[in-house]
Amino acid sequence: MVDSSLDPRIVVVGFVVGTLVGLSGVGGGSLVTPLLVLALGVPPAIAVSADLLHSVPTKILGAIVHHRQGTVEWRLVRLLALGGVPGALLGIGALALLQHHGGLVAVNTLMRHALAVLLAIAALAMLLRPFLGRRDERGGEQSDHSLVIWQDVRVIALGGMVGLLVSVTSIGSGSLTVPLLYFLVGGLSLRRLVGADVAFAAILVPVAAAGHWQLGHVDVRLAANLVLGSLPGVVLGSRLCARVPDVWFRPAMAGILLFACSKLI
Repeated sequence: MVDSSLDPRIVVVGFVVGTLVGLSGVGGGSLVTPLLVLALGVPPAIAVSADLLHSVPTKILGAIVHHRQGTVEWRLVRLLALGGVPGALLGIGALALLQHHGGLVAVNTLMRHALAVLLAIAALAMLLRPFLGRRDERGGEQSDHSLVIWQDVRVIALGGMVGLLVSVTSIGSGSLTVPLLYFLVGGLSLRRLVGADVAFAAILVPVAAAGHWQLGHVDVRLAANLVLGSLPGVVLGSRLCARVPDVWFRPAMAGILLFACSKLI
């Protein structure tokens, strides 16, 4: 384990990632966890748990900012949470079972491979989003009418999948949720989808972090360094969300994720 006392490098990582999370709903586990594993040599289980723990205040603060500026579709958040919370509990249970039978080495091996796969999927999702057809950007009062029953079921299933992935890899909230929601839900602006994702993560991430705490994976000092940078970053990113087109930085981020994926494999 690295010396995780106050480290300016980790604080800067937290600020950059926090800004990206607030701006686009993407970037948390997709960047923090690979950076900790590849650059600092943190074991995957510790890196995932540190990312989840530091993300708790970051996501909650981001959800508050998005709510105040009216960019959260709360009905969508409730549907995601219906699937996401059980999915996260299932993922934690699977990790506990694997740790019991195979030890921490088996958990780290599984997480490293799972991270590589999820990074590749997240990178492809980011690259595809700019080529998606235009959506109705009206949102607001008509947004509830855009969600029919069959969409609700698929959104709940998506929440369950994301909950499972987040609990195992810390990746999925944002990297996968926003692009897939874009396909599943019509009539909502991208900004409102991002806001819904951040609010969903504010519910999901504490559940996953608590599970890792019970498994004994959490490095509190490492997570604290990330929090010091991520809190001001997520405020800045959330306020920029209504002004800056997030597609500008997606090709660069996708390239970084694919590079990290190759190193993890």
